[in-house]
Amino acid sequence: MLRSHPITAYHLSSKGHVAVYYAAALLLGPVTPALAQVSTSMRVQDIGINAAIGLATATAWSVVRGRGLTGGVRRGLLGGAAIGVGRQVAASPFSGSGFTGREISAVGISLITSVGSSHLRLSFPVGPVEIQLVDGRTFDWRVNATDAVAAVINFARAGTRLDAGLSLSSGTLVFRDKRIALHTASGEATAFEFFESITLARGAFHEFERVPNVLFHENVHVLQDDFLADAVANPVESALPNRTEIGRRITRHIDLGLLFLPINGIANSLIPYTSRPWEREAYALTPRHNY
Repeated sequence: MLRSHPITAYHLSSKGHVAVYYAAALLLGPVTPALAQVSTSMRVQDIGINAAIGLATATAWSVVRGRGLTGGVRRGLLGGAAIGVGRQVAASPFSGSGFTGREISAVGISLITSVGSSHLRLSFPVGPVEIQLVDGRTFDWRVNATDAVAAVINFARAGTRLDAGLSLSSGTLVFRDKRIALHTASGEATAFEFFESITLARGAFHEFERVPNVLFHENVHVLQDDFLADAVANPVESALPNRTEIGRRITRHIDLGLLFLPINGIANSLIPYTSRPWEREAYALTPRHNY
């Protein structure tokens, strides 16, 4: 959902599982984007935290689908670790890091969501669309309707244009806004991530800079949204429609994406910006960037 990057406030990233992320916040420490490389211990902690979240999520799906408490241990740990690796790649300052990291994270999410299911669907997202490889044999596709509508709104908004190069690099739609700063609920911002699209203000770019440092921070938010949507909100949301033939037809290739908004909104309303563990993660993974 909305991930703003306030000019005067600190910033970090991830979502869902707030209780677990509070523990993560204690481990990751204060939100201070100092110019330094990410330490090995920080990387190990981040992967460990995401592996724990993956285990918890996979276990929940295993229980719901009648496979017991231990049915998702291996896939949960492996999937969560892959999610952590993907986020670290997406936060790295090289061309294509967001795209590469998003695909790695998506494989991890797929392992988690397939626990207790009769099929393994490996998803590969690009913007609001996912290409899926089912059981290693056939291809399928899905689209997130809410993300697609948000993208159309960005396309239609005056003063905003798509940056094709940065979009390819991030693996999602990246828009450039003519304004120096963007106005959000958290104050003025140089960038924000909204329904898995990224918007960059002119103030995000320094002189002669083609790729703003804040983009790598927003890349992490995209991957966090992927997890909340694909591993939590969308599967729960589709449970009721899938009980009817019409509902199954509607959700055959479409995720409505409606449950994602209240979950994200409640989390953001309950936790102050500088205390949000999802913000802490993104800052922890991009400390070398002076944005």
